[in-house]
This record gives sequence, structure tokens and C-alpha cells, in this order.
Amino acid sequence: MKQIRLLVFTWSFLTFSLATSHNLSPGHRENFGPELNHRRYEAPSIIHYGTFSDFSTADPQEIAIDFVSTKLHPIAKFIVKDSYKSDHNGVTHVYFKQVVNDLIVANADLNVNVDRFGRIISYGDSFVIPRSKKTSAQEFFGNSYRTQIILGNDAGVDSVLLPGRHVTSEEESYYHINDQVGEVISPGKALESFAHFINKEIPHPEKIEYMEYSSLDGSDQALFLSNVPFALSDVRMSQSYIQLDDQSLQLTWDIQVEMEDNWYNAQLNAYTGDVISLIDWVSDATYNVFPLGVNDPSDGKRELLEDPYDIVASPSGWHTQGKKNFTKTVGNNVYAHENLKGKHDWEDNYRPEGGDLLVFDFPLDLTQSPKTYIDASVTNLFYWNNLIHDLFYRYGFDEVAGNFQQDNHGKGGKGKDAVIANAQDGSGFNNANFATPPDGKNGKMRMYVWDVVNPWRDGDLESGIIIHEYAHGISTRLTGGPANSNCLGWGEAGGMGEGWGDFFATILRINSTIDRTKNFGMGDWANGGEGIRKYMYSTSLKTNPETFSYLDKPGYWGVHAKGAVWAELLYEVYWNLVDKHGFTSEWFPPTDNHPTSLAKWYSEKSLEKKIKTPKHGNTLALQLVVDAMKLQPCRPSFIDARNAIIQADEILTDGENSCEIWRGFAKRGVGLKAKVIGSTPWGGGIRKESYTVPEKL
Repeated sequence: MKQIRLLVFTWSFLTFSLATSHNLSPGHRENFGPELNHRRYEAPSIIHYGTFSDFSTADPQEIAIDFVSTKLHPIAKFIVKDSYKSDHNGVTHVYFKQVVNDLIVANADLNVNVDRFGRIISYGDSFVIPRSKKTSAQEFFGNSYRTQIILGNDAGVDSVLLPGRHVTSEEESYYHINDQVGEVISPGKALESFAHFINKEIPHPEKIEYMEYSSLDGSDQALFLSNVPFALSDVRMSQSYIQLDDQSLQLTWDIQVEMEDNWYNAQLNAYTGDVISLIDWVSDATYNVFPLGVNDPSDGKRELLEDPYDIVASPSGWHTQGKKNFTKTVGNNVYAHENLKGKHDWEDNYRPEGGDLLVFDFPLDLTQSPKTYIDASVTNLFYWNNLIHDLFYRYGFDEVAGNFQQDNHGKGGKGKDAVIANAQDGSGFNNANFATPPDGKNGKMRMYVWDVVNPWRDGDLESGIIIHEYAHGISTRLTGGPANSNCLGWGEAGGMGEGWGDFFATILRINSTIDRTKNFGMGDWANGGEGIRKYMYSTSLKTNPETFSYLDKPGYWGVHAKGAVWAELLYEVYWNLVDKHGFTSEWFPPTDNHPTSLAKWYSEKSLEKKIKTPKHGNTLALQLVVDAMKLQPCRPSFIDARNAIIQADEILTDGENSCEIWRGFAKRGVGLKAKVIGSTPWGGGIRKESYTVPEKL
């Protein structure tokens, strides 16, 4: 088998979208790929695995590695892609990728969760199942050799030498590898095939230049192709395997292409150029702003807020990067600016000036065209990106978890990835989107003007839209680990990527005067009073009748409709928790040096155990949902994500709220015996509803 030894990373774009097709970009393609019905998410009853004499002092990552290599996959090779601990509950999350013939298997993911006592509490597993079991891992690689690969053969490009591996018959006996007849196509041919798939042309392939990249230790190798006419940056190509639904392995070209309206990561058959899997990573001082709790201009007035940053999440404030200070809407967490022309370049775009005193107080006249109040719009966008960064930082989306910061202050993770936020982006209307590449690459938010009413309205002034978009970055980096942005591409997983955004946007506008009888829409103000979802979010089955089986209906095949059902499920759980524990308007936890405040915000029982459990229902709901994202497997189902939330509560409260959580899910059909019969790669199948909860409750 001919192959190039190239390891890859991945990224992901998701979108905030109307149900109407005119909002899709002309080159939009639905995400797709193998379903992998053998994948699983388990919470084992066995407490300890391995040979450690004292699990409480052992390294949690080593415990996870020992568990995978001795109990789950004794003959598998793998690498650790990410590993970090959530400080508030002491759980360590370790993320693995499988390696076969020295190549990454793109969709073979495994995550293990280890509690503070060194116990394996859950794991998600989609590793390739070998054809024959062995008792221990073994190396089967022959001597290294170099394979000559002709790049851009038809264009007359010089050949490039890349290291390869000899595959012995003994290695082949473990996995069913599709060794097709013929030669592996060149990178140039693979790029041409992908261009044809997305309806793009390469009129002058001879102008494409190829550069070989290899990390210092040789573990990461790729080709970078420049001068590709439809790409905004160099196209990255490497080789990997992808596992198909029959659990065979197909050698592929892995392609990453950043475009104006898309950011694709595709897997192409290395022999034929056929596209096997496709993920688009685009989902469709003093500040006068609409503050937390005010969703849009119809919901309340702007307020002049002084130094609203959180000292823990942003210790140097919102206008500092390392030793650099700024007086414009730039800082460690976000670059906010106008992009009226819809261009790709953003570094020199216009940004409001706050002066030496950092006063961002600009007029806002909603009877005029949005471009007349661009300063106010950018300021509001800057405020909300920073606020979301700070808030979710306090709930566990920090540096090691893959958050968006330019400078990580030596706290782990990868920096240089502050959000690039475009206000009034001229590349579209009536929408917004967020691009989420892996940790270390900038997230990109594009906010559009809405022309549904006259005068037009600016999405930058509706915080729910901003929250929804940022939530794509949060859920993508927390699910499957910061280095893997391909876990929420399609089906129920893709739907939940949309649903979490709606859920966060909805609960963060709730105040102490609101109860469970209140209904909420999504995107109401920007869209002229008509929400962009089919039903409002409500605990009434008459107002919102959506249940689990609605996902089987034709109108629910898309990720946005699926996401609305998931957000509704979470909304039911939210109100069960608030009814039990009450509500606090203080969304931000206190700092550790205020013991009196700590006792008011966290449960006293948890503080005695040296963990931190929010005592109010609204903050507890937010914490459990964030924790569950870290626990759940790559490409989770609704049932996987439900189980992760239940387990998050077991970790944080010893299961004190399992009844409320189960009742919330069971009310709309995702009870104890819910399941999907005959699932398909795009999220189809027949959903069997269940309205029961465990008997012990």
C-alpha cells in the first residue's frame, strides 16, 4: 500500500440560520460522513483499572492511558491529543486519536473522564474494532523508506519526497484496510477533485506552489498549497485513514480549505478522489451597551457600564494583550471592527476609539440606517464577546479547555486565537456565523444586517444572536477536546451544536421576575418580531409540542430544526432546577478571597468537599451543561448528551438533581428507554420515545 506519513488536525464551521434556503451561501454543502454505529458512551460501574497502587495520587492521564491500552484496545496504537482538568469538580478529561500504519484515523476518537479520586467515571469510544484480538500492543512497522510522490503531475510540478512506511501483512491482519487497485492520486489531482465537488475551478494549476512541512520530531507532516484561486489561505493537505460504516479503513487525502463563506475539512478517497466526509467549520473601560439580561432594543435600554470585566477571566482588563495596551475595540479576547465591504482582510478595519479614558459612549438612532451607528454596534459586539468569554471562563471554558485568547498567560492551552468579530459584515444579510478551528487558531464571527424590516436592523444589537454564535466555539472545543473541531458536524450532534446556542441565549436573558410560564423566541427583534424557529421555547406542550420523535419528520432533517428540539429539552431541565433551587441574578461566581460571598453562591456542602457546586438553579443548569460537554463523546447523540448531563450532576452534587433532570428529558420523550432504530449518517432513523424515568427516582 502506498501512502504518505502525514498527521493532521481538524476544525469546524457551524451556522446561525433561518429555515429559508436563501440564507445559505452559494457554495454551501451539507456536512456528512460515516455514521459509525459501533461508537458508544459508557459510565462503567468498575471503579479502578490498571496497576496503580494508589489511584488518588496517580497521574489521571496515565490512568486513562492504562485503561485504554489494557482494557479497551490492547492492540491499538493511539496518541493523546488533549488532556486537562476542570478545577471546580476535579475531573480530568483525556482525548485520544487512533493511529494505524503510523497514520491518524480521522474519525476514530476516544475520550476518558477520570475523577479526582483516580476513578474512571465514563468514556466515549469510536476506535476501529480489529478483526482479531491480541493480548498486547505490538509494533509491526518495517524499516522507514522514502516514497516518491508526484505533486501536480499534470501541471509539471517537481516531485517531492515524503517519508513513508512499509505495511506488513501482519499489520493488515488486524484491520480491514481497503487496498484498492491502482496508484494513490497526487495532491494536485485530489485538489482538482475537491474543487469539482464544490463547483470551483482551477484555471491555472501550473501556478499552484507546494511546500512540504514537518514538525521537529516528524510527527506532523503536511503539504501546503498556495495560489489556489478559491482559497483565502494556503490549502493544507495530508494523508490519514477514515473508518467506514463497515469498520473498514480507507486511505484518504485530508484537505483543509478556508474560503470566503466556508471553511472545509474534507476526506477524499486517496485512489479515486471521491469525497467521503465533509465538514464545514462555519456555523452558518466604559461601554454604552445592552447589558447582560437585556436581549435587544425592545427588551430594555443601553447602560453605561464601567470596567465590566471579570478579574479572574480577564485579569488585565479587556484592552490589553501581553504588554500591549489598546484604546480601540481590541484586546486579549476579541478583535471587534466593522466589515461593511464584506472583505476577508480585517486587521486594518475601522474600530471605535475610546481615548485614554477608554470611554466607548456613542449615539444610537434606530430610525436611521445601521451604518450610521456603526460605533455603537461595534462597541456592543466587543462588550458581548468579552462578557461571554469571561462568563464561560468561570464555568470551565478556560485556557486548558481551549478558550479564545491571544495570550494565555502561561496557564496552558494554545494562545493566539482571540475571536475576530466582524460587525455589519457586508458579505450577507439576515444571518450570522462562527468559524471554530482547533485551539490556537482564531475563531471568526460574522454578524450581518437584517433587511426584513425598514429601517434595517443590526444583528450586533441582539445579544441572543451573538451568544448563539459564540456558543458554537464553546461546544465545538469542549466536545472531543480542543484539538478536534469535527465532533459536531451533522445529525443529532450537529443539531445540538445549534441547540446549545439557543439555550444559552435564552437563559441568559431571564431575570428574577420571570417564571416557567414565560415563552421566548430566537432572533425576534432582528427578524422584525417573528422568531426564526418554528416554535417559541416554552414549558407548555401546547405552545411548543416538539418531542424526540419530531426529529423523524421531514422538516427536522436539518441541524437547526434538530437543535430547536434539543434546546427545548434543556429548557425543561432548566426550569426544573430553578423551581427546586431558586434563581440568582449573579451569574458570575465570586472570587476565592471572599469567603462570605462563596457561601452565598456555592452550596456549603460542596465547599466542605473542596469542590464548587452552584447553589441556585440557573447557575447550576449552566454549569452542568458545560461540564457535560467535556464528558460526552465525539459525535454525541441526544441520549449520549443526556447521560453526560446526568453524570455531570452525579459528579457535582452526588446525583441530588437526577430526578429533575430525568423528568425534564422524559417530558418530551427522551426518557429511560428512548432509542433510535436504524440510524443513518445524516441523523435519520426511527426514534422510539420514552416517558419513563429510573425506578429509583
